Amino acid sequence: MEKGKMTPEVVLQYREYEANMEDVTARVKAHYVAKGNKEESIENLQIYVKPEEFTAYYVINDSFCGKVNLF
Repeated sequence: MEKGKMTPEVVLQYREYEANMEDVTARVKAHYVAKGNKEESIENLQIYVKPEEFTAYYVINDSFCGKVNLF
């Protein structure tokens, strides 16, 4: 790994559940692609995690919205 290029592992723990945020991001991208879009078209991505709803909501390129199961 290149110095200064460390990527943290972020794990959300909620009650008895755990969700790795890299896995959630991968599910978001897969959901976007399953809707007929190309992963390469992603310019920006925001993910909003709502553990009490067991859901991660997302916005891609400031216009495409969706949600995936968190756990």
